[in-house]
Amino acid sequence: MATDSRTWFYTTPEPRPYYIEERVNHTLWKNRLQNIFMTCTQPTAPIKMEGRWYDLPVSFEWQPGQYFILRTSQESKELIGVLRQILMIRPALSYLDTDGMYTVEWHTDGGDARWSEIQGNPKYQGARRLVKKRS
Repeated sequence: MATDSRTWFYTTPEPRPYYIEERVNHTLWKNRLQNIFMTCTQPTAPIKMEGRWYDLPVSFEWQPGQYFILRTSQESKELIGVLRQILMIRPALSYLDTDGMYTVEWHTDGGDARWSEIQGNPKYQGARRLVKKRS
């Protein structure tokens, strides 16, 4: 199956967990991420998936065409870089969430509103803006 982010991020996929898993996992494998398998835990927006990559717990959450959130137990530049290529946009921000998970968010609108929400909020530690603010 030839698939990419257009079939599950830039369009709303059919709300069937198996189809979402198949599309996302094939996209990850096609883009050099081996030893990862994601399971769909919520097939309707916001769509959620959980899995493991080697020893790292990984979770995805996304609202099709709007945002994508990656959570892992530690920063992985390889995983972030591959997701950047898959989503075809730069990540907007990163932080440690209340569970101590390293979180990276991609926003198709640049993430200015989300940055305003988390900036200075003690729930989000080490918040960093990864793209320039849009004018």
